[in-house]
Amino acid sequence: MGDISSRPPRIAVIGARRVRNGTGPFLALQASEAGAQVNAIWGTSTATAEEARSWLSGEGLDCEAFSDWDELVESTAPDALILASPAGTHRNWLAHALDSGIHVFCEKPLLASARRKEGLLVPVLERSAKEDHSDSSRLAHAFSAMGLLLRETCQWPVVLEDFSRLHPQISTEKATRFRMRMTPAGEGIERWVEMLSHPISLIQAICPGPVEIQNIQYIQDCVLEFQYVTADRSVDCAVELVDQDIWPRPAEFSIDGALIQREIEQPGYQFFFSDGQGNRVPAQDPMPRAVADFLGELKFATQTGSATVDENLIRRQALLGQLLEARPRD
Repeated sequence: MGDISSRPPRIAVIGARRVRNGTGPFLALQASEAGAQVNAIWGTSTATAEEARSWLSGEGLDCEAFSDWDELVESTAPDALILASPAGTHRNWLAHALDSGIHVFCEKPLLASARRKEGLLVPVLERSAKEDHSDSSRLAHAFSAMGLLLRETCQWPVVLEDFSRLHPQISTEKATRFRMRMTPAGEGIERWVEMLSHPISLIQAICPGPVEIQNIQYIQDCVLEFQYVTADRSVDCAVELVDQDIWPRPAEFSIDGALIQREIEQPGYQFFFSDGQGNRVPAQDPMPRAVADFLGELKFATQTGSATVDENLIRRQALLGQLLEARPRD
């Protein structure tokens, strides 16, 4: 596969069909817009692969559709894989990518997932936090040892640049309070599995380094409170999930009481962040920015043959598991 300095990186997408609020088709388009050659998508059957290919073609992105992994790799030789299949399916795909020497940009969460108990409509964690953390660490180091990137699609940390433009008086390096509000789909533990990586990744960016989580408390399963404790400070954190049938789904966070809200105006999908008091700054959608950052890392990794372990990714799986396991069972 080699150095991509003289050509666009070749990208394959797993989970490129528009189902279950999936991000795969949008990640494919964003990677293409950022200069990658998205030339392959994979589906569980010929029909689903063709459905995804047809939708992307209607959006101006032409690629080949596959339902056989070996055929995809042999025919298109991808440099990287965008893994956007549902939570719970990632382990096998990560193993395939590692065996094939392919970099991975993986939808969050990397490994954590929930399932329903047999005969009951009660979602439970499939594996323990300790197991997921151990597997995440092993995978991250295995990818790095082969000079391969393993990264997660946690885009919110890039918004800290916009937060600083909106609130230049707030020092994130001294912050002691954090709150995030989101409007996920789903119910029960499944929506916590889907959403918790976002606030965790943001808090990691605000307060880097090794961490302990203390005083975890769920309030009516719509608010999660905890303390995020590092060597030099403690941050009081709260995550609130709100049921709102609005698209795009509202999202906001605050640091030391200073608020930043996502606003999108149509037509033209004009992106802004506001402080809730009439002040706002123009911005770009953070997800395409995160995709572009990954492609930049990918170019460097292929040029140097080396890829650093993402320690935040490993820590994030442990923190995610700890928070999920502390949630009262239904």
